[in-house]
Amino acid sequence: MGLNKTLGCLYGLAIGDALGFPVEFMDISEIKIKHGRKGINDFHPLRTHPAGSYSDDTQMSLAITKALIKTKNPNSLDEVMENISDEFVEWANSSENNRAPGTTCMRGCRNLEQGMHWKKSGDIDSKGCGAAMRSAPIGLLYNDIEKVVEVAHAASACTHAHPTGIASGIATACLAYFAMHDYKPEEMIDKVCELTDYADTLGEFRKKMLQVKEVLDLEPEKAMPKLGKGWIGEEAVAIAMYAFLKSPNDYKKTVLTAANITGDSDSTACIAGAISGAYNGIENVPKDWVEKVENSEVIRELAEKLYEK
Repeated sequence: MGLNKTLGCLYGLAIGDALGFPVEFMDISEIKIKHGRKGINDFHPLRTHPAGSYSDDTQMSLAITKALIKTKNPNSLDEVMENISDEFVEWANSSENNRAPGTTCMRGCRNLEQGMHWKKSGDIDSKGCGAAMRSAPIGLLYNDIEKVVEVAHAASACTHAHPTGIASGIATACLAYFAMHDYKPEEMIDKVCELTDYADTLGEFRKKMLQVKEVLDLEPEKAMPKLGKGWIGEEAVAIAMYAFLKSPNDYKKTVLTAANITGDSDSTACIAGAISGAYNGIENVPKDWVEKVENSEVIRELAEKLYEK
């Protein structure tokens, strides 16, 4: 493991997010018309947000990171969730929360703010990718995979209480853990399905993840339409895993594959960036992106503090 992997994960998710943020909601054909035949390949501004700005995906990931750092006893789920709830409410009320946050995330945060217990604050009908996009930091803190599953479950359910939403949130945390611990990429899909089976009561997450294996031999323009658009949890994780497995040793190629899609480009690239960054380490993330991504020094400081936990 090491600090280089923690840095790789947090920078990796923020950079992926920042690459996908300007092209979210665009069709791949529109992306190529605007950015060229290969699609987006660098940071670009979006309205009032300068190039390198990330979305609510990274903001919420960093909120979880802060909560984990603040927690004195990481084995206490109550303390962890109290701190995550506090950080989510603070984020929801921040002036920086101007990146088109998801309605389910915001509704869950408002419920938490009103004193609702985290076990009841989530939307049972929402399986959007709002839990999956933010849970990677949980996989960086714990050495016990069962603890990763427990904490990621709770951190997902407080906004997204649908079984598939929860399973997807657990999955991103587990995939970050696998990457941190140098699991073989080709083994990750089966292992993450095993760990999410208990939550995946509808079988939707497993079905979508197994579909990744079926399309791995296809090029992105043919594979992505089969995997979906990434707005819902299982699709976002599946697209991220496809991008990672197509180029497990190449961070840049992975995040650009995940960002150049029709759909939720920032979330898919955020998840893919977290996995690839943790797997390859900060030394394999382009230095100019590390320097230019929003709040670069803050990300470094948080990564160092999380690693020291």
